[in-house]
Amino acid sequence: MSSTTAVKDPVCGMEVETANAAGHTEHAGQTYYFCGSACKEKFDKNPAQYLDKQAGKPKSGHCCCG
Repeated sequence: MSSTTAVKDPVCGMEVETANAAGHTEHAGQTYYFCGSACKEKFDKNPAQYLDKQAGKPKSGHCCCG
């Protein structure tokens, strides 16, 4: 039996299922999941920018990254 977990993309705030995430990154001992490759690239370039100000309200619908 497999289960998925919904987490928030730290860049855009969109809800992402860990099993269906477009990518993930390990940072400071924690795994972050992303809705698309553009969000992952932004986070990888400057994680502190996104961890200092957590993204606002979770977005629904399609990925912001296109």
